Amino acid sequence: MTLPSDKQSKIQADRIYRGGPILTMNDAWPQVEALAISGKRILAVGTWEELQTLVGEDTDVVDLQGHTLLPGFIDAHGHLMGWLLYWGTPNLAPPPAGPITCIGDILRDLRAYIQEKAIPEGTLVLASGYDDSLLAEQRHPTREELDSVSTRHPICIVHTSAHLAVFNSHLLDAVGYHQASDAPKGGVIRVDGNGRPTGVVEEEAVNAYNQLMPEPNVPGLLETLGELQAYYASLGITTVEDGLATAPGFQLLRAAADLRLLYLDVVVFPKYTETEVVDQIPPLPGSQYLNHLRVGGVKITQDGSPQGKTAFLSEPYFKPPENESADYRGQPILTQAELDAEVEKAFEMGRQLHVHCNGDAAADMFLDAVERATTKFGPGDRRPVMVHAQTVREDQLERMKALGILPTFFVSHTFFWGEWHRSETLGEERARRISPLKSASDLDMRYTIHNDSPVVPPDILPLLWSAVTRTTRDGVPLGAEQCIDPPRALKAVTAWAAYQNFEESQKGTLEPGKLADLVVLSDNPLTVDPKTLKDLKVMETIKDGRTVYLRPPDAARLGRSPRTTAPIKLSLSRHTCC
Repeated sequence: MTLPSDKQSKIQADRIYRGGPILTMNDAWPQVEALAISGKRILAVGTWEELQTLVGEDTDVVDLQGHTLLPGFIDAHGHLMGWLLYWGTPNLAPPPAGPITCIGDILRDLRAYIQEKAIPEGTLVLASGYDDSLLAEQRHPTREELDSVSTRHPICIVHTSAHLAVFNSHLLDAVGYHQASDAPKGGVIRVDGNGRPTGVVEEEAVNAYNQLMPEPNVPGLLETLGELQAYYASLGITTVEDGLATAPGFQLLRAAADLRLLYLDVVVFPKYTETEVVDQIPPLPGSQYLNHLRVGGVKITQDGSPQGKTAFLSEPYFKPPENESADYRGQPILTQAELDAEVEKAFEMGRQLHVHCNGDAAADMFLDAVERATTKFGPGDRRPVMVHAQTVREDQLERMKALGILPTFFVSHTFFWGEWHRSETLGEERARRISPLKSASDLDMRYTIHNDSPVVPPDILPLLWSAVTRTTRDGVPLGAEQCIDPPRALKAVTAWAAYQNFEESQKGTLEPGKLADLVVLSDNPLTVDPKTLKDLKVMETIKDGRTVYLRPPDAARLGRSPRTTAPIKLSLSRHTCC
């Protein structure tokens, strides 16, 4: 037992787990028989015989009944407030994330939504998740098609990548998008052969719909935030990220923290242009949580998405978008000088950097910027993160390791868009090494994996399956040589994810003194057939030693209820659009 001997007779555990594999993610003792909790923290790990000395009159001894206990999952990159924005609006995603298979389905669901919600004329209609690569028509909807839903409502449907959207004519007129030159810096308005906007907008041009957003219903939003936490907890996630946070979103999270409505840890990375605004809000301690909320650093988006053909590549796309030339490679959002300046600012202010780089040309720009800033400010433990890192080359991985840059890979792309990358965006050779986890492993790099939710659902178990099998929708592996083994995949959502967040002393492995952030799975992910990893079930999620989720049949059978401290319940009706 790892508890010091002088404490064994003085301390009693609040809860002890036994009766199933306990995976610590600690290489010193990878698996143990029992784990004890006292308050919010792990008290001891060891054999059941050793931990029996910690059993007291009030100790809850939990029989895992063969289920597997391991550290709570960490959302290495995602957008919590993105979920809040779209919660309750039409889900335009294709199966398995949603019901949409063709443009007609989109138009049908938008009409039904307007009618069912009785949305007043002139009020923005917002929906998300459509994916041109998986629509039967294999294209984006047009402004005219959205006009067929309504010309009296401004309508915006956001692409699954969130890097593109389609506006109807009402919305195009309302935000002043009449020609390509009306696009803001860093944005694109696509036009037809006559120079007339098609309705498709890219990157910074997407944000114009915010001008028409109604006033937020704050109590309703806080209630929805509680629903979202319950959703994440049901997936075994105990730490959630809100990347690219804006000042209004941060203010809402701060209000939730002040009201003690947060029970999962939320790490916020404000958009780099918002940091001065965020700094005017009463500050949070940068190194610790205040009521489960903290600011982790700053987020920069340097390019778009490969599935939307807006990522910045060093070589042309396999098939360029309509109306683009054969040498089209996408485009960066910041110039090299602008990116250099932002990276230097972050280094100077001691802020961790999370920089979105899907394309390898964008990755080159970030690497150059970090190299220059490191030369100027000297080496240090800054742990800059390259977010997505989907098309990084071998030489770039070597530079990343030398510069201390951690990649967080969006490896679920192999399932959701694997075939699209083969046939449309990258071609076979480049598609095979998208999210090159094995190459990073061979360099002995720490890395994480993520879902970029709400781009795809935040479910960690299918993410692990993608990292281990790289299976596409068609059931064919995409670059099997880049598959990793289950132990590494698990570390990428536990131990290494904690390291990415500078939280390795508190989370990520099951060791005495660390937070009791735990998840119980239906089976052992290290011993099941890797092809079945996505089919495992989350049986229980524990945050700070308290159960925040129990799979319903187990709650009744074990006579326990989730969450010993319930959040404040706000009685106002839910909003339909924030």
